[in-house]
Amino acid sequence: MCGIVGSVGLKNPKEYVTKGLKMLDYRGYDSAGLAYFNNGVKIYKDVGSVEHLVTIVPNKIDTNIMIGHTRWATHGAPTKLNTHPHISFNGHVCLVHNGVIENYKELKKSLSDKGYEFYGETDSEVVANLIEYYYLNNKDIIETIKIVKSLIKGSYAITFFTDEIKDTLFVLKKSSPLVIGKGKDFNLVASDASPIIEYTNEFIELEDDEFGYINKKEVVILNKEGQVIKKDTIHKDIESISHDLKGYPHYMLKEIEEIPQTVNRLINTYYQDDKFQFDKELIKDLNESDHIIFIGCGTSYHAGLVAGRYFEKYNKSTSRFIASEWAFHPTYPGVKPFIIMISQSGETADLIHCLKIIKEHNLKNLVITNTGGSTLDRNCDYSLLLHSGIEVSVASTKAYVAQVCLLAMLAASLVDDKSVISDLRGTINVINDIQDNYKEKIMKVANEIKDKKNIFYLGRGYDYFLSLEASLKLKEISYIHSEAIPGGELKHGPIALIEKGLPVIVFITNPDTAPSMRGNIEEVKSRGAKVYVVSTKELSSNEDTIVVKDYAYYLSSVAISSVAFYLAYYVSLAKGLNVDKPRNLAKSVTVE
Repeated sequence: MCGIVGSVGLKNPKEYVTKGLKMLDYRGYDSAGLAYFNNGVKIYKDVGSVEHLVTIVPNKIDTNIMIGHTRWATHGAPTKLNTHPHISFNGHVCLVHNGVIENYKELKKSLSDKGYEFYGETDSEVVANLIEYYYLNNKDIIETIKIVKSLIKGSYAITFFTDEIKDTLFVLKKSSPLVIGKGKDFNLVASDASPIIEYTNEFIELEDDEFGYINKKEVVILNKEGQVIKKDTIHKDIESISHDLKGYPHYMLKEIEEIPQTVNRLINTYYQDDKFQFDKELIKDLNESDHIIFIGCGTSYHAGLVAGRYFEKYNKSTSRFIASEWAFHPTYPGVKPFIIMISQSGETADLIHCLKIIKEHNLKNLVITNTGGSTLDRNCDYSLLLHSGIEVSVASTKAYVAQVCLLAMLAASLVDDKSVISDLRGTINVINDIQDNYKEKIMKVANEIKDKKNIFYLGRGYDYFLSLEASLKLKEISYIHSEAIPGGELKHGPIALIEKGLPVIVFITNPDTAPSMRGNIEEVKSRGAKVYVVSTKELSSNEDTIVVKDYAYYLSSVAISSVAFYLAYYVSLAKGLNVDKPRNLAKSVTVE
């Protein structure tokens, strides 16, 4: 959510900044801008794309320093005045900011009382003026940053420069990611490693409450007390953060079709020489816990719903929570609970909030994430990586499957149940068959439902959990209102919404619930619904729309989720929408 890039000492900073902003656009944005120093501060910004920004920026720029930003509107509408970078009232400080300053209204009033005026409505502009005010009063930039940090409440990744210290970028960070790339006679900053990796593979990752500065020769980081600290350099490789489409028209399609190799990679990573490869202390703590709590947001929450059933299969008591709810009403069932947090990015603000509460209560915890070195990965007791490769499309596909797959293996490892490995390998064949033979059928359904206003998904048990994820994907990228309903709940209200022509998509993969689901189909058909059934061969009927190979039904979210993903993709495509970057959404939700 929002993206920051900055450069000191680079010979062609415009290329780095504009290209870097483009690489960060998967985070979501509605406006873009850049700023640099050359006989004064120069700012170019506007509502719209990075491509549009490039057209309004001079072709040749002579400067040693530059910052850029893509904004996703929070405080104030997406307007040119609210677009970053922001310059302070007297023109001394130029700043970009990700995050939310919770007390910006009080700070803004205080500055207004001192004669400051504001051009826009953002909380970020308040910070720029706050820095300027204290710097003009004490002429000590480090002391100024310490004062400002003590005053602002909320989350932030901030990069700024001043008109007096023209060769230096200043950085400060709390609950929003910011990394520094170390080069030879230049240094870079960005929200993540992807814009930087082309220039250097040496990185420093800022921790919460750290701040500092970079110029072309040095990187200086200080702790919250203002003491200079030594930071380890991390090396990253270009393959791990590649954004190459590899011939695909969209990232979402590419990522759907990477699911088989994702599943296979997870098996090879966490199961070797006929043994599960999980940390023995982790397994010990899980086995000794009397209750396991799963916390996630959106797709990751849906993965937690499935995982809860997996652990219950092995006699573990579980509960599942949406992170933003648990954070404000934390509960700890049992005497010795263990908490599993699930986050594709590892930077999810709601989960970071939860982790702080978890650590305050000294509760054992595990993070499942696709992003090594992320805030959650660095600060938890245990971490398991998904090894899915970068996922660029906002609508998560392969990372969701990886979450379910990894959690199935982890649950089975508690009792050394190796049958999960052969079951997972069986799903790879099913997924490959869907990719090879079912896309045309799914495309046909997509064209039939693309103009509908409402769609229902039905399922029971694991099929209901899959319905939740399928429904979320459809609404995310097609903007069609969609609901997932447990089959048994139809008579308890939702059936009132069934009308002639309403598409109802039904999953039937569980032998125990299949007869009941067939009854649900008749209920909605009799009221005029247009039913599309996805079933396994064993449980199929002649009228079913898509019949896939049989597999271990508890792995539906691994085996046939690609049917749901393809459907959402083809509906969005048929409607002419932006598949990879749906409106109002961001890949990484780094503000609460």
